[in-house]
Amino acid sequence: MHRPGLVGELARVAATLVLATAIVGLQVTLSLADDLSVPGNGPGSGVGATPGLLAQTKSSVSKPAEHWFGGFHLSGFVNETDGMWINPTNLKDYTPSRNNLATARTWLQVDENFRLNSHNQFFMREWFVYEPPYSFDSANNHVYACTNFPALPCGNTSHLPMYRLNSFYNQYTVRDAWWRLTYGPLDLYLGNQIVVWGQSLAFRVSDVINPQDTTWNFGFANLEQSRTPQWMIHPIFNLPDLGSLTANFAEAVIIPGVQPMWNSVEYPDHRYDGEEDIAGRVSNGLPAAAHYPSARFDLHSTTSAYPGRAIDVVGLNPQLQVYPMTVGSAVVPPPFTRFLYFCSQTQGLFAAFHIPNPTPARLIRPCNLAPAPRIGAPNWSVPAVQWQNMEEGLRLHTLVAGSEITALYFHTFQYLPAVGWVPYTNTFPFVFQPVHYIGATIDRPVPMPASLGESLPLVMRAEAVYANHVPYVNFSLTDTNALRYTDTLTYMIALDLDGAYAPWLTKTGTLSANFEFFDTIALDANKSMGPIPTLAETALKNDVWMLFNIGTSWRWNVFAPNLTWIYEPKGTTFALFPALQITPPWTNKYFAKVGLIYVLGSDRNYPLGFFKGQNLITGTLQYNFALL
Repeated sequence: MHRPGLVGELARVAATLVLATAIVGLQVTLSLADDLSVPGNGPGSGVGATPGLLAQTKSSVSKPAEHWFGGFHLSGFVNETDGMWINPTNLKDYTPSRNNLATARTWLQVDENFRLNSHNQFFMREWFVYEPPYSFDSANNHVYACTNFPALPCGNTSHLPMYRLNSFYNQYTVRDAWWRLTYGPLDLYLGNQIVVWGQSLAFRVSDVINPQDTTWNFGFANLEQSRTPQWMIHPIFNLPDLGSLTANFAEAVIIPGVQPMWNSVEYPDHRYDGEEDIAGRVSNGLPAAAHYPSARFDLHSTTSAYPGRAIDVVGLNPQLQVYPMTVGSAVVPPPFTRFLYFCSQTQGLFAAFHIPNPTPARLIRPCNLAPAPRIGAPNWSVPAVQWQNMEEGLRLHTLVAGSEITALYFHTFQYLPAVGWVPYTNTFPFVFQPVHYIGATIDRPVPMPASLGESLPLVMRAEAVYANHVPYVNFSLTDTNALRYTDTLTYMIALDLDGAYAPWLTKTGTLSANFEFFDTIALDANKSMGPIPTLAETALKNDVWMLFNIGTSWRWNVFAPNLTWIYEPKGTTFALFPALQITPPWTNKYFAKVGLIYVLGSDRNYPLGFFKGQNLITGTLQYNFALL
């Protein structure tokens, strides 16, 4: 598979601009003759650019005529983020590299806002990202010659797909590009957009529209930047007030299957070969650019045998070492162990090493163990471009008695794949299951006396989403199905303190704080279910997380410290994100920020503990510009 170079990407940017210009010309013809007065901004829907950033002025016959390009604005920023691993020796489960460099990301973001008239607005955002080759990735190259690609001689890195990870994180791409047409009560957004229906600072409850790309940093550490825009039709229809129900609107999204992704598709397992036109419709990375061995910001692998689930193949036969990145062990996780348990050809291994096999004898049969195209490489099956694979969603919004309430429905696919098994073969397809989300959100100020509310402005937030038929790993060996399903209920309850007057802390700033309680309930959970592929851990009936955030400022926002931490009761695991931002008092065009990502806990094999050892400190410099 060939990745378009810089010239090709710039050509796509230029083509998009030409197309936008053509659309502008068409809209000039259709709209300049009829410039009706319409509401300036529709309800906040979280589309890629904040609509409020676009100038909202009504035409007047008393004003001189403006040039058609007078509403064009060009802005953006240049961001340099450098980070160092705090203790590279803690990365021994991920890579043999002991280099301290964790990240050196140079990121240019350019935004074009064009307001043609009160009916038509255009927004486009480009990302230009460069990251150098990392020792973390390069040190793992030789492993692929011995594992995922056994046809190549061990140690030969000159033609390995892993070698291309040296440029994997670079981007030269149009990220958002959409047109907003406003007419009467209708706001219609057409194009590549980000739509946020959720409210959480770090978790995804009703934030179900856009998939994520977590390959360049932890998903919960950069939620805003990790969302992948989707090409969609996105109308918002403002509704009249109905009694005590005010601020009413209905919002819809219609997402076709065509979701091109021209960057970040050079995966070593070739998961998107021939599917670059639809690769953008699913989450990228699990969470890293490669697994077995790891690319940066990966998850821990299962490191110990678990009877009936994970098998240490080195213990069975030293010649069967499949994943040599794990020191002293090569544990094959579920569901990839199923062919060992169910195939008659492998039963001698259990007998020779006196390992019990709980599989019923009636289910043990001869298997077709012809070599898979690549050991450990999944057979990805991204939903194709078909009418039945379209994604549709609807959200209703109202304001009643001081409470902001929404109800939502979204039909889509699981953004992360479930790993199945073709019974009695050596094939493990990664499939994306259809799912329906039904949910609601509510925001309201906490009732309290006015005298107390002035100094303690508390706001309550809550959201909940019900999902049907969610796939889980099946550990049971009494049937050949590698997956089992359950409905889930995910909810969040939050309390916000926004801009509180705290003279005991700061006389030149305010105090803000947030608390979020997050829980996913697997309604049909049992001991034979695992939460995600390649784990041997039993899924929790209630998977509880909590987030705490507190921030303030001194010297009128010159110094702005912030501390965020996430707590997971399982394993008593904490992820800490302290940061300090410094903005000069004479300008807000640039700032500096120092941050820390640190994971503590006793369970490395469950979601938050997955990242233990990948602790880093980062420094960021950013310059904001507005050229036009």
